[in-house]
Formats: sequence, structure tokens, C-alpha cells
Amino acid sequence: MKALGMLFALFASLALVGALSAKERQGGKPAQRQPAAGGTQILELLKGLNLSKQQMLRLQALVREYSPKFQKLNKKQYNILTAEQKKAMADARAEAVKAGKNSEEVEEAIKNAIKLTEEQEEAVAEVQQEMSELQREMAGKVLMCLTPEQREIIR
Repeated sequence: MKALGMLFALFASLALVGALSAKERQGGKPAQRQPAAGGTQILELLKGLNLSKQQMLRLQALVREYSPKFQKLNKKQYNILTAEQKKAMADARAEAVKAGKNSEEVEEAIKNAIKLTEEQEEAVAEVQQEMSELQREMAGKVLMCLTPEQREIIR
């Protein structure tokens, strides 16, 4: 199940990247082409399972179905932040990535930079709960696309 959890964490983070890049485009910064919200990356992670064409099509449909839902929750979470916190988050991310930090270190740098209030922490926790429920829902549907043998491999 660890691999499946990583899969959905990737999906959620890529949805956030899409939401953030849209915000940057609105702010007048040069837009960079971002990957579809996790679609090809998710399918790439599952490639080792020797998916059939029918399974690939069903998984692609799930990606199309869930991508907007994850993006909506990520936007909701992003909008909890003040303008100053959003800038601090972008700066901390850029600095940490430039320094070659891993994803956990980048996340920690962002957390330290934005300094959420207690009220914001509660709001973020609420959105994360919604995100977890959506991830569980999608995980169930992904598992239904796989054979019993494939399910064993990712557990």
C-alpha cells in the first residue's frame, strides 16, 4: 500500500503545482508549461504492472475525473494563505529547490516560511481531511482497475 500512497501523494502535489502555476500566470510572471495534473506520472508509476490497453484507458479516465477535484481542493488550501504567505512559500520553495533539497526538506522549508496561524492550521487540516477522503475514493477505483496479482505488487 506504500506505493499506492506515494502515487496519490504525487497526484495531489502535481495538482497543486497546476493550481500554483495558474496563480503565477495571473500575477504576470512568465508561465512555464506544467504537466497535466499527474496524469502521465501516475500512469508511468503503474507501468511496471504491465497494464493492458483497457486498464490504461480506465486509469486515464480516472485521472481526468479526479484531476479537477484535487485542483479544487489545492486551490482551496492555497487560498487560506495571505498574499505575504504565498510570496514566502514561493520564495522558500525556489530557494530550497535551488539548494537541491529533497521533497521533505522543501516541504519543511515552506512550512517554516509561511508560519500558519492557529485558525489557518485548522482550515488546512480540514482541507487535508477532504483530500484524504478523495485519495481513498480514487485509490479504491484504481484498485478496481487492477488484477489481483497487480494489487499484490503495489501493496
